[in-house]
Amino acid sequence: MIPQHHKHIEERKALFKAVGLFALLLGVCALVLFWAAHSRDSEVAQKIRKTIGIKEPAPLITEAPLGPEPAVVTPPEPEPQPEPISPPEPELEPTPTITFNELTKSRHLWPSSLELKTTKQVTIRYRDKNYGYMEFVENSNVQVQALKAPDEIYCSINGNFISLSTEETNFVEWFSNKYAERYILEAIPKGQAASQPIENPLDSAEGEANFWSQIRIWCHQNYETVSLEIGEDNLIFRWLPKEDAPIDFHMEAREIARKYLLLRADLGGTENYAACEIRHPTTNELLGASSIFIPRL
Repeated sequence: MIPQHHKHIEERKALFKAVGLFALLLGVCALVLFWAAHSRDSEVAQKIRKTIGIKEPAPLITEAPLGPEPAVVTPPEPEPQPEPISPPEPELEPTPTITFNELTKSRHLWPSSLELKTTKQVTIRYRDKNYGYMEFVENSNVQVQALKAPDEIYCSINGNFISLSTEETNFVEWFSNKYAERYILEAIPKGQAASQPIENPLDSAEGEANFWSQIRIWCHQNYETVSLEIGEDNLIFRWLPKEDAPIDFHMEAREIARKYLLLRADLGGTENYAACEIRHPTTNELLGASSIFIPRL
C-alpha cells in the first residue's frame, strides 16, 4: 500500500507536466499563428489565415516609390555686364611758346656753347680800312656770352668777340633738343632787306648827321654822357659812372662798339669790326677796352 504523502508528490509532478505541456502547446500555437500572419509564400499559412480570419500581410515594399521627376532647373542667363569704362586720358596742356626776345631776358635758358654751321672767310673792315680776314670753320666751338634781340648771339671764337645771327649757328636745333618738352621756339624774325635805297646814307652830310644824332641819344640814355670820339683805329668813349657799383668796362666797351656798327649798318655802312676804349673823362686813364666783329654786316 502507497503512503499518502507519496501520492501527493506524484500528483504535483503530473500537474507540473501538464502545465508545461500546455505552455509548450501555447508557444507552438503562437509561433504558428505568427508565421501564418506574416508568411506570404506558403499556401498553408494562407489557409490558416482564412480559417482563423487573420488579415493578409501588407505587401513587402522592396523599392521606394518613385517620386515625380525633378524639374530641370535652367540657370538664368547672366545679365550682360557693362563694358569697363576706361578713365579719360588727361588732357595734355599745350607746350608754351617762347620768343627769342623773351630768351634774351632769361639767362638761365641760354646755351653755354654752340657750333658754327658753315665754313667761310670774312674780311675785317673798320671805316675805310681792311684788317685782313677771319676764317670760320664749320662745327667750330662758339662760346656764348649773351643773346641780343632780335636775332643776335654775342659770343667768342678763339678769344675773339663776335656777334653772329642765330642762323649762322646751330642755336635753333640746340634749343629744340634741349627744351623740347618745355617750350616751342617761335620763328625768329630776320632782318628785313632794304626794299629801296637808304635815304641820307652815311656818305652824305645828312646821313652822317643822322648817325651822330642817334649814337648820342643812345649814349646819353645808357651812360648819361655823349663823349664819343671816332678815331682812325678805334672808338674812344669818355665816361665815369656815378654809382659805386662794380662796372665791367671791357664789356661796356664791346657794347658801345656793337651799337656803333649796327647804327652805321642801318644807314648803309659796310663796317663789321670796331674796337672801343673807355677812358676817364678828366685824367684820360684807360678804364677798359674791347672789340667786336659782326661778320654778317
